[in-house]
Amino acid sequence: MTAVRDPRIDRDADLIVSEWQELCRIPTVAGDLDAILRAADWIEQRLRPLMDSVERYDIPGYGPVLAGFRAGRSARTLMLYNHYDVQPAGNEERWSSPPFAAEIRDGAMFARGACDDKADAAGRLTSLRLWIDEHGGDLPFSIIYLADPCEEIGSPGLDDVLRQHADRLASDACLWESYLREEDGRPAVGFGCRGSLEIELSLSVLAAAQHPSYSSILRSAPLEMMTAITSMRTTDGRVAVAGFADRAIRPDEAARTRTSQVTVPAASIALPGVDPHLPIPARDLSTRFIYEPSMSLSGFDLDPGVRQSIPASCTARVRFGLVPGIDPETAFDAVTAHLREVDPDIAVSLVRAMAPAYSPVDSTFGDAVVRAARSAFAAEPVVYDVMTGAGPGAVFLEHLGAPIISPTGTLRPAGNMHGDDEHGFVEDFLDHVAFTLEVLRELDRGGFAEANA
Repeated sequence: MTAVRDPRIDRDADLIVSEWQELCRIPTVAGDLDAILRAADWIEQRLRPLMDSVERYDIPGYGPVLAGFRAGRSARTLMLYNHYDVQPAGNEERWSSPPFAAEIRDGAMFARGACDDKADAAGRLTSLRLWIDEHGGDLPFSIIYLADPCEEIGSPGLDDVLRQHADRLASDACLWESYLREEDGRPAVGFGCRGSLEIELSLSVLAAAQHPSYSSILRSAPLEMMTAITSMRTTDGRVAVAGFADRAIRPDEAARTRTSQVTVPAASIALPGVDPHLPIPARDLSTRFIYEPSMSLSGFDLDPGVRQSIPASCTARVRFGLVPGIDPETAFDAVTAHLREVDPDIAVSLVRAMAPAYSPVDSTFGDAVVRAARSAFAAEPVVYDVMTGAGPGAVFLEHLGAPIISPTGTLRPAGNMHGDDEHGFVEDFLDHVAFTLEVLRELDRGGFAEANA
């Protein structure tokens, strides 16, 4: 299933892909300021010819938020949000080629951040250029291109940037970083986004590690920690913390119908003969995937020197995915109270929290993005009422008033986002560029520039 592509995209495909590669070769792990600044310069160099002005809003210790402004005939403004930082590569020995080599083989480019989110950061520059050219530079509505330097670690400082520059950055809608394509190639459109809550747990029960012969009478920090963590989750994956999800958004009948079209990741991520899913009835998988808050273990640490002993202490990190309606502070208080009751010796600290964002499916903006997906891919798009990934969308709603939608991008479920050998297919990337161009066209045709849109 290939998008209908503007002939200019196929004509310039080698150049378009090479720019994607160039950006992916800059190792912009969040917090690596040298690499972040190199990438910021790279983006700005390509953004300036497209924009009336480009501004940098520095986040101390993390790098600049880049903002490009292009005025249109209408005061209505569309923001394109991207980020240009990436996750650490992890153990490079597990990659089949160096994680920042951006090597293309078998039709795919392998690189950390290939899809998340450099396919957007690079590809949208091309889409904008093509759209500007076909309008002779006279745009029907205004554009803001925004690039975040530290999304992968929770966008620290972005809240302050948006608050301080709210008048300058005010937007009527925000095309968020892109979402995935379904396993069968259909386009997917995600609305809003999840929030997140990450906590660190620490437990010390002995003055020092002890010989395992004492294990029949001594406490074990890791075993107690495991018990406490598993107490927060049911066997079928629900968060089992009183008060955690009392106000979570629930699907109505129309939402359940839309959600039934979602294909949950399966064959592309499974081991042969092993069911990758929790023990959830098949009919409920897609609804749970979209609407159920989640819990995962993001770290568990022991002193490696006590392998043959009873550990005296341990730490763990637990991450919760929050659906709209769940307040991070309320969720943190609920988790803290639960753990205090289960094991009062466990210390709980907040690592980071990010509120979820709700954007309604039924809107002029949403209708235009869905129509663009239908037109570009000649297929009915799959609508995700709540995007399953987390992001700083709530602060965009709070400070800028911009509802957010994530359009189909380069990523497929088997693309190993955040994992070893992360990759995106070249043809999918070119489709991604074509689709973004079609979204801009459809917003124009749908009257986005009008004051009452």
